[in-house]
Amino acid sequence: MGADILESHRCRVLLVEDDFRSAEVAQSILEYLECDVAVARSGADAVGAVRNDVFDLVLMDVGLPVMNGLDATRLIRAHEQALGQPPLYIVALTALTMPHEIDECLASGMDEVMTKPFFIERLQRAILNAYRVARWPRRAMRPAINPPAISRAGRDGSGTAEAHVAC
Repeated sequence: MGADILESHRCRVLLVEDDFRSAEVAQSILEYLECDVAVARSGADAVGAVRNDVFDLVLMDVGLPVMNGLDATRLIRAHEQALGQPPLYIVALTALTMPHEIDECLASGMDEVMTKPFFIERLQRAILNAYRVARWPRRAMRPAINPPAISRAGRDGSGTAEAHVAC
């Protein structure tokens, strides 16, 4: 793990997953990657968590109870825009792989799509993409500053990444 990316800050991740076993596995991997992890079980819980805490990255399951990941992402984006905050990096976690389903994720405001099951290397790449785009830690960013234009990481988030990534 190359701690040289940002030694003074552990990546704060909101993991949004309703399946207990999937959340447990993902949380273990994220903690192995030295991330601080909070877990939300529904889209509504995710929206509340983002409004009440600061995260560098959200891993958002698409098929969630109460409010799905697409609607939760739309509400998060609307909230950020209303407050003039820079956009939080949101990665869809989904078993859906049809092109129109991926397009729906991106259209909702998600930055990239990661299909389940995923590999540790793919998760490392998503963390690095969040760092590159958002330049976390977000705590250091002031809401009054207008963020630069952000480009999408690609339909499947497969932008290039170094082999060693740390949170």
